[in-house]
Amino acid sequence: MTTRAAINILGSTGEVIDITSLGVSNLTTQHPGPGQYLVLGTLGMVPPPLGWGHVVNQLDADCSVSISFNEGVLAVSVARDGEPSDLLHSITLHVAVEELPPMVAPEPDKAELAQRELSSRRSDADHAIAPLQDAVDVDEATESEMATLKAWKKYRLALSRVPDQAGYPLSIEWPVAPA
Repeated sequence: MTTRAAINILGSTGEVIDITSLGVSNLTTQHPGPGQYLVLGTLGMVPPPLGWGHVVNQLDADCSVSISFNEGVLAVSVARDGEPSDLLHSITLHVAVEELPPMVAPEPDKAELAQRELSSRRSDADHAIAPLQDAVDVDEATESEMATLKAWKKYRLALSRVPDQAGYPLSIEWPVAPA
């Protein structure tokens, strides 16, 4: 069992001190009388007997606490020596539930995967082309560099045509990068 939500309530007024929860942050409380604390808005948290529990401050260790849940209201009753009594300090209400299954991110769709791969390959081509193009631009390219530049540009052009393939994105024939 793992704590999934906790509500700390001040004994003298019934005010919420703080909340740790699975997304519920708009809880309200009422303190209608001695030893009575009502918590509203716990939707989404596990009602008893499946999970609500409590811990009182050690100043209130001699109190008995009962918790019930009815029509959306979590009712906490506190007694000392058999009589309703406000808590001297505070109470922490908590929900203990089985460990949640791990979150599994949905797999990206085929189009998204194809676009990622295409972007990666395009980036590789751009990275290879840039210094070769610089050499050409400043009239310092060798014949070998010019041939390599042409091969990389043909590859990049072939990449730009990948989305036009008949089976894209389910079936892709990737162009082969220059060696």
